[in-house]
Amino acid sequence: MGCTPSQRTLAGGVLRSCVEEYNQGASLFNSKLYSEIQSLNSKLPGARIVYLDIYEPLVDLINNPSQSGFEVANKGCCGTGNIEVSILCNRFNPFTCPNASKYIFWDSFHPTEATYRIIVNQILPTL
Repeated sequence: MGCTPSQRTLAGGVLRSCVEEYNQGASLFNSKLYSEIQSLNSKLPGARIVYLDIYEPLVDLINNPSQSGFEVANKGCCGTGNIEVSILCNRFNPFTCPNASKYIFWDSFHPTEATYRIIVNQILPTL
């Protein structure tokens, strides 16, 4: 995905823009994955394989953060929010933001719990 803080930092230029070719690649992959899952479901009558699209809801949140109460969509809560991930991000890091619920991303790659709550609440009714 080209709108994660890490990809904005690594490939988004000076303005840290979303990288559209990465977004197009993610969309293409997801459409092919969906088609393959449909095919597998028809070939395997005893199986039920489910495709859950979190890409589009996440892109919608990134493009319209304030509609869902977010204040920061282009960097993570942890550290500088531009490149740090995983183990470097915890409540003991003095640069971790005080309120992660204002951020779409926890670190430079992973959404926050608040983001996942919104996405799950959108997806569950479609199952």
